[in-house]
Amino acid sequence: MSIHDLIARRATGGAGTPAPVTLPQALRDPRLERASMARPKVSFIVTSYNYESYIVECLRSVTRQTYDEWECIVVDDVSTDGTVAAVRAFSESPEARGRFTLIERTENGGQMEAFHDGLRAATGAFVCMLDADDVLLEDFLAAHMRAHLSVATVAFTSSNQYQINAKGEIIGGQHMDHQSKGHYRHVRKTSFQTGFWIWATSSSMVFRRSTLELVMPTDGTTFRICADYYLAHFCHLIGDSLLIPTIHGCYRRHGHNNFGSNPVLGNINSVGNLDKHPPHDLFRWTMINHVLRNYDVFYPIFMGKGLVRFLLRLVKFRELPRLAAQYPKVFPGPVLRYQWWAIQQAWAKRHTPVSEKFKILPPPAEPEGGRG
Repeated sequence: MSIHDLIARRATGGAGTPAPVTLPQALRDPRLERASMARPKVSFIVTSYNYESYIVECLRSVTRQTYDEWECIVVDDVSTDGTVAAVRAFSESPEARGRFTLIERTENGGQMEAFHDGLRAATGAFVCMLDADDVLLEDFLAAHMRAHLSVATVAFTSSNQYQINAKGEIIGGQHMDHQSKGHYRHVRKTSFQTGFWIWATSSSMVFRRSTLELVMPTDGTTFRICADYYLAHFCHLIGDSLLIPTIHGCYRRHGHNNFGSNPVLGNINSVGNLDKHPPHDLFRWTMINHVLRNYDVFYPIFMGKGLVRFLLRLVKFRELPRLAAQYPKVFPGPVLRYQWWAIQQAWAKRHTPVSEKFKILPPPAEPEGGRG
């Protein structure tokens, strides 16, 4: 048990316990302004393939953000319609204010490759993976940056979304996958389990760029669709995630989405055809292999015992003997030790209450105008 878990367990907040200190909201702390500290830039990375019908509306929603420290990088994945011309015209218009960059790929590579090109060009400390057919509401960035800087330090945040159709009509008042249930929830202590998705779509997320760069595959593995499944899960395993209960964007269901092409039928149904989704084990082994191949990068982050315990959130019990034999630098002790750790972690996961895995946090103070 870490010191953080021990403190959390003992901090019951019972009678006689002093009220916790309320931290200032970083975005409204005048001391930071007087010290000439800058607000972090956010890089929107818009990946697009044949979305001429929607992409200008998407880009226009970026320009309306009340949080004004942003840049937008559009990566076209060799569209065959008028997408490039539409983006170029918008980028050169006064409305864009010179803050949009267009990258034209020479070969169609799919979602992961297009996003990786955008990430290489990004200069922001935070990144939003924005789908070209979605629309953000004007307070999207303000809500996410308040959450990142004043609610919890996590790898990424995910806010709720309206559902809209091809014509821009609102067909759903929330995203059914988003499990905030009306609260800010710090999601922690999870393993990479099949069917675990409690966020909205990639357009609902703002990542720490440093975490994204850490998890990007380096062995040539790529995902033409559902790259956000890999990125969200891997980043979450490394640095946790935070669910923002309020709605700050619109997810478009037009029937031709790369994956989420199913209609809204009511309650929770799969957003897309799961037969088209890359297999869970492909994602899992890409993560495992990435950590093992980049041991020298991950070791200082977790240290030896911590790195093994991190891998045990991905590796199955029966796979341990082979991996321990293949990677003695990572698993220097007897394999029985690591199998015992795996049993301990499985027991802890089973007995950790949901209130700890989806920990409710107080919301940030409402902005009072000015730079919020």
